[in-house]
Amino acid sequence: MGLFNWFTQEIAIDLGTANTLIIHNDEVVVNEPSIIALNRNNPKEVLAVGKKALMMHEKTHESIRTVRPLKDGVIADFNAAELMIRELIKLVYPKKKLFPQAGG
Repeated sequence: MGLFNWFTQEIAIDLGTANTLIIHNDEVVVNEPSIIALNRNNPKEVLAVGKKALMMHEKTHESIRTVRPLKDGVIADFNAAELMIRELIKLVYPKKKLFPQAGG
């Protein structure tokens, strides 16, 4: 174990059309549906991801939009995929700010 192993965190992400898995220290720590709920008035505002967003799917207020960013194993909506990945990583590291907000 080198000195830098104390400063780095390694995770593996399996983006699937149905579910996204995040593996940390050889354990599956996140297994959530690949779906995100966004505010229609402010598309950068994430309202929910995973199971919570799936519960909102097609049952939401008109100001909420649910998106499945992957279609047939390919990223179809890059912005929604990025936001979903950021939120799912926060489930692994809830207190750390790993990624600063893109675009200010």
